[in-house]
Order: sequence, then structure tokens, then C-alpha cells
Amino acid sequence: MADKQNQLNTFWEELKSTLKLNVDYAKLTAAEKMTMLLTSVAFALLAFVLVSLIMFFLSLAIVRCIATGVGIIWAYFIMCAFYVLILAAILAFRKQLIINPIARFVSRLFFNS
Repeated sequence: MADKQNQLNTFWEELKSTLKLNVDYAKLTAAEKMTMLLTSVAFALLAFVLVSLIMFFLSLAIVRCIATGVGIIWAYFIMCAFYVLILAAILAFRKQLIINPIARFVSRLFFNS
């Protein structure tokens, strides 16, 4: 009887140890995935800021070039229309351009090892 009790205690200790290791592994995996996700978000924000600055100065240069032919006011209107068209295209194709890539990235990050 004591042998069975000893085996049961050993089994219980092994089970607790295994569960604790699995919980620790899940925590480490979650920390790794969150680190990757936050790093990607930070990189995307930095890239967005830099691209915005580049687009701003490039737009000013293009407006100056267009202004020599049509005048400064019309050059700004043309540039504005160009950005409205880009916004419309992004809104029309937002699923293919924004939603699907983000969904693929997050699902690959969390569900593939």
C-alpha cells in the first residue's frame, strides 16, 4: 500500500512539474510573440512617419514644378486631387492592401511556430 501511495505522490509531483513547465513555456512563447508584434508595429510607425515626410517634401517639389505652367493655386489643387485619388484607391482596395496582409501577419505570428 505504501508503494502505491509513493507512486501516486511521484505521479502527482511529475504532473505538477509538467504543468508548471507548460505554463512557463506558454508565457515565454507569448512574450516572444508580443515582442515580435510590438517591434513590427514600432517599425511600421517609424516607416509611416518617414514616408510621410518624404511625400510632403516631394509634393512641395512637384507643386513648384507644376506651378511654372499653371500657377501656384492650381498646382496645389492638382496635387490635392492626386492625393484624393490615392485615398479613393486605398479605400477601394483596403481589404487587399491593409486588412489581408495584417491578418496574415498576425495569424502567421501566433499560429505558426
